Amino acid sequence: GRPVVHLFGVLESGGSFLVRDTRFAPHFWIRSTDAERGLEIGARNQQPSSRTTMAGEALVRVELPRPSDAPPLRDRLRDKGIQPCEADVPFAIRYLIEHGIRGTLEIEGRSRKGKRIDRVFEDPILRPCRWRPSLSVLSFDIETDPQARTLLSIALVGCGAAEVLLFTPKDLEAPDEAVAVDSQEELIESFARRVRELDPDVLTGWNIVEFDFPVLMRRAEALGVPLDLGRGRGAVRRRRGSSRQQSSQVSVPGRAVLDGLALLHGAFIRMEEYSLDAVAREVLGEGKTVTGRQRAHEILRMFRERRSEFVDYNLTDARLVVQILEELDLVELAVERSRLTGLPPHRVASSIAAFDFLYISELRRRDLVAPSVDSSRSAEETGGGAVLEPVSGLFHNVVVLDFKSLYPSLIRTFQIDPLGFVEHPEPGADLIRAPNGAHFERQPGILPGLLDELFPRRQRAQQEGDAIAAYAIKILMNSFFGVLGTPLCRFYNPAIANAITSFGREILLWARRRIELEGLRVLYGDTDSLFVDTERDDEREAHRLGRELCELLDRELASHIEAIWRTESRLTLELDTVYLRLFLPHVRHGTRGARKRYAGLVRDGDETRVVFTGLEAVRRDWTELARRTQRELFERLFHDEPVEEFVRRRVARLRDGELDEMLIYRKGLRKDLDDYTSTTPPHVVAARKMSEDPGRRVAYVMTVAGPEPARERANSYDYEHYVDKQIRPVTEPVLDLLGLDFAKVIGDDVQLDLF
Repeated sequence: GRPVVHLFGVLESGGSFLVRDTRFAPHFWIRSTDAERGLEIGARNQQPSSRTTMAGEALVRVELPRPSDAPPLRDRLRDKGIQPCEADVPFAIRYLIEHGIRGTLEIEGRSRKGKRIDRVFEDPILRPCRWRPSLSVLSFDIETDPQARTLLSIALVGCGAAEVLLFTPKDLEAPDEAVAVDSQEELIESFARRVRELDPDVLTGWNIVEFDFPVLMRRAEALGVPLDLGRGRGAVRRRRGSSRQQSSQVSVPGRAVLDGLALLHGAFIRMEEYSLDAVAREVLGEGKTVTGRQRAHEILRMFRERRSEFVDYNLTDARLVVQILEELDLVELAVERSRLTGLPPHRVASSIAAFDFLYISELRRRDLVAPSVDSSRSAEETGGGAVLEPVSGLFHNVVVLDFKSLYPSLIRTFQIDPLGFVEHPEPGADLIRAPNGAHFERQPGILPGLLDELFPRRQRAQQEGDAIAAYAIKILMNSFFGVLGTPLCRFYNPAIANAITSFGREILLWARRRIELEGLRVLYGDTDSLFVDTERDDEREAHRLGRELCELLDRELASHIEAIWRTESRLTLELDTVYLRLFLPHVRHGTRGARKRYAGLVRDGDETRVVFTGLEAVRRDWTELARRTQRELFERLFHDEPVEEFVRRRVARLRDGELDEMLIYRKGLRKDLDDYTSTTPPHVVAARKMSEDPGRRVAYVMTVAGPEPARERANSYDYEHYVDKQIRPVTEPVLDLLGLDFAKVIGDDVQLDLF
């Protein structure tokens, strides 16, 4: 008759546990002034509460029989003009918040042996604690026929296993390295049994949430076989994402489902492509054993004719995922982010949910309650950081001064906080006023307090060499500004978000003026960075000047902030980069400098290397031809080597067909193909010509007949398109700098003599 919270986990001893708690009732709050009307609408079980809204209004607590009763009652109250508080916090997350638990916990109580669980605790005493577990990981990969109607095999790697369950009808034989099963039903049952026997904490694979699990669930349902993978009772469940950008989720009782592809995206690790083959080659230097446009049919042929090779292919796919996760510490990062934010490991990439958990937890300590999300709000424009007009040209020994964690530091310095925000200040009130006109109380706020805790924790992690913890904290801190600027967040307030950016602009412009008082020229500035021309010939002198500028600006900025706002500066400048050479281009077909685009030569140990920002060399929507051409061109420019012959030869080789492997474009689909109606970009044209599902990213080439799929090209390449749209844009800025004309350099300036 009551909901039961189930907390599954791994013990310090390595065994599994389940906490069953029957003592927690679903609830939310309404204002005391709405209590009487709330009774009439259905909010009957009202309990007195000491908590208030963030504005200090008295509340009553509304308890419900089941978590599923909350949304309909919440909606009925809203329809009648009553705004409930925290009525959309998920029941299980509410439980963790109220118990102060973030990822790990201490359990005090008696236990019994469970059917699949080592220790089951009924209504124990729970306390939060800090502990970093090591989770066991099992990777699996399924192979199917091209239509995904028949399961051919399932590979499992991890927890001491490396095996393939192989569908083996009577007319086929199983190689010694596979486990033969003679029916689809037995294949699913054997897979489920092996998962339960190996008993992993984490189930993983590549794109398993969007492909492997849906296929397994469909086949299990069609065959009437339970897909029983969990440590506890309950079916595998899948919740579809609401858009192409929002990923789906799969839940298995007692196990964390962490999709390798989702972990990679959630860790903000950029890759050229996100297929398993491409990522494995970039991270491990090894890829899948079968690739190409006919891969699905080749796999089926291997299944029938070369079964040992087929088994090796399937096993390799499962193994590569485990190795990628280990190499990049992705499971450990998810665990650390769970310990930091309180969210379960599969949800840690949700920055809004993480902010909710942390902020509501702090409100709870102050006996305060947050508002529910207002779904009727639309986004208002948030001002960006200051971007200074670049001085285009080629420069020597340029130092980049960077405000360390600028937005989090501004929040700490100026007490920018949802709770401390004062919408209608009293005349003469002693408040901190932001340049955009927003006001904040001076006493320490919740958000600045969270950052005051996180900054030294990150510093300690860096000093101790704990890169995972340091990166987890960095991701969390950097998410706070973006969260406050989205209407999907319950604490969304455009005045607060704009207060942060307005302070950022104010501080950057102050720093530029102060540098110019030293007689130095600021070549460019963007949000938190300033590019200063040191006018020094010696690299070591440039380093010394950069460090001296940081010390000077830190000291004088602290005095400036104290004088104007009467608060302590938490802002710190650091010498980020010294560019031995820096190229700032002008805008295409214009004379002014191009923002957020530059290339520079930096020292890396005893060597030097060229780095790019915003230019084609680091943009995934440009071809390898353009990226490689630009990289090689700047290597020559920065080392004072001639460039004309290089450009001429590159165009000649392209036209001779020597660079065909570098002509592929890659572009993501932001919506379904049928939804592109008003415009049809080239990658959509190519995708519609594909014989198979294009997936999220389309690889295509430009031919004399227009865009075509890279692996299904039917016509000749349009080489002149690549000359004009790929080589010309990346070489002209450098040629213009040197006073050279692109057409003349490549020999296309032939004129007719008239006589």
